[in-house]
Amino acid sequence: MHYRIRGEECRHIQAANIARGQLQEEYNIPDSPIGQGNININEALQNQQNMDQIAEENRRALTGEYEDEGHFYCDNVEEFGVALERLKNVPLPYDRANALNGSNITFGIELEFVDGDSDAIARELYELGIISEPRMVRYHDSGTPGKWTLERDGSVTSGRRGGELVSPVLRDTPETWEQIEKICEVAKRHGARINYKCGGHVHVSMEPLDTARQRWRRFFKAIKGYEETIYRASGGNEGRIRSGHSYYAMPFNERASYGTRRRVTMESESDVHSLVEDIGNRNRYYGINLTNIHRPDKPNTIEFRYFNGSLDPATIQANIKIAAGIIMASEKVRSKDLRDAPTPETMKRRGNMLNNARNERNNQSLMEFLDIFFSRKRDKEHVLGVLARNTWR
Repeated sequence: MHYRIRGEECRHIQAANIARGQLQEEYNIPDSPIGQGNININEALQNQQNMDQIAEENRRALTGEYEDEGHFYCDNVEEFGVALERLKNVPLPYDRANALNGSNITFGIELEFVDGDSDAIARELYELGIISEPRMVRYHDSGTPGKWTLERDGSVTSGRRGGELVSPVLRDTPETWEQIEKICEVAKRHGARINYKCGGHVHVSMEPLDTARQRWRRFFKAIKGYEETIYRASGGNEGRIRSGHSYYAMPFNERASYGTRRRVTMESESDVHSLVEDIGNRNRYYGINLTNIHRPDKPNTIEFRYFNGSLDPATIQANIKIAAGIIMASEKVRSKDLRDAPTPETMKRRGNMLNNARNERNNQSLMEFLDIFFSRKRDKEHVLGVLARNTWR
């Protein structure tokens, strides 16, 4: 059982206190000994434990068959240097199954592009059963559940050319990767291209973080400690992060640093809303956008806005791996054992590395980033291939 501490009490002690208070109110007994309500208290404790167990099992189910190869570039500096040079000119891989290392986490993407006949793109994708309308629709159109949309976007649309391809909720399935590949092929065939205006946003479910304050703290440490590396990886196929990032994907480092220091109470979903509203500063133009979480009309997702636009499936997949990898590592890595289970030594090592991250522009930061957030060498090489093609901002 994963006990989350709330101040000085765990939630199970709180459940007992709640039950005790209910008994006192029901029978008008001032400060009655806790033993007088054993049946109700035990029931409250058991109910809370059952809910905790179900919630934890659901979170663990997001991971599936997770592989940890125990490979660390930090132990193989020469190997890293050779790979960094070699991968500059090697085509990026594209996984058509198990791209996210067994994770069942949900995600979504937004692919901005310029030029191209938007209605022709929409029409062909509609005929293929991928999008909901055979034409470009208005910005933030409600669409059809399970279908993509091609929307107008003022930053990239001119007349009936340019737009934004917005996915439904996706998972790591062969169908997802086939759709992304087909969408990119169709868009490019009808003249779509990428320029400095285009972004490629990735939304990832916050479910692995839930109401666990240490997971949120590790997430903020990840952004605080490696934002410069994320910016470098975000260059995609363009060689460098787009010039407009200082407005559309502003640095989140200072907000993340505040998040690692802020006192946090995590009793309910409303506490999560208060946390992200405070840390996110109600501004959706940071590289990390948290504003969707506390809005009832939006899904509970963390949006990574850093990435340049791309119509290259392998680059898009690398972006998704980075975003999902950071979220999943924020759940898994830790420097100490859990109360109910030991933490693998590889995860402890990653946790200690995260605790000492410095957000520097050097190869040491690149190695640490890959070692913390990816436990399979093939994923490290995929992301390293993107890093190798790009320079620091």
